[in-house]
Amino acid sequence: MKKMISLVILTAMVMSLAACGKNVVDTKTVEKSSQQTETTKKTEATKKPEEKTAVKSDGYKKFSQVKIGMTESEVNAILGKPKKVDKAYYYYDIVVNGKDMEITVWISKVTGKVTYTNGDFYESDYRDEFVDVKTDLSKAKDLESKKIKTYDECVSAFKTSGHLTSVHEDGRKTYLWVNSNKGYLTVTFNSDGSVNSFSGYC
Repeated sequence: MKKMISLVILTAMVMSLAACGKNVVDTKTVEKSSQQTETTKKTEATKKPEEKTAVKSDGYKKFSQVKIGMTESEVNAILGKPKKVDKAYYYYDIVVNGKDMEITVWISKVTGKVTYTNGDFYESDYRDEFVDVKTDLSKAKDLESKKIKTYDECVSAFKTSGHLTSVHEDGRKTYLWVNSNKGYLTVTFNSDGSVNSFSGYC
């Protein structure tokens, strides 16, 4: 009987040790997994500022360097080779807000000079790059009532100078304003600075 009891106790101890051994392994696995998770978090935390910095681009800066009267070679030196050419329309790819964007440059077949540039920077994919907390579009309605009639009056009313997004050979220019709520306004001005047309969502 004593031998039977000893055998039962011995078996229980072995099972208990085996269970403890399993728990230790599990604990180490959990610790290792936890360490890997912490390492991953640290790596991601390190990457986030880089990714945030990479969102912005020099695409708009390049676009704004293209001027009316430039030659094709001068434009290509700034924007690279065009993605495609359709008659006098030259299409170039730039990167804005971390996304590919197509801009249009008209190069006259007669003069060989730029007569028109345009980029749809107001589109939602690109708009974030132009957000300015100083921009105030609360007076945008004054364009409809014609209280605001010129570019200078727009600058005064909207608190910032806006971003040039289109230029015509006849002097017409289009500017974009984007506020901190991602509301936007595009206004086209005549060569004398007077308002020609406008659109947007404020």
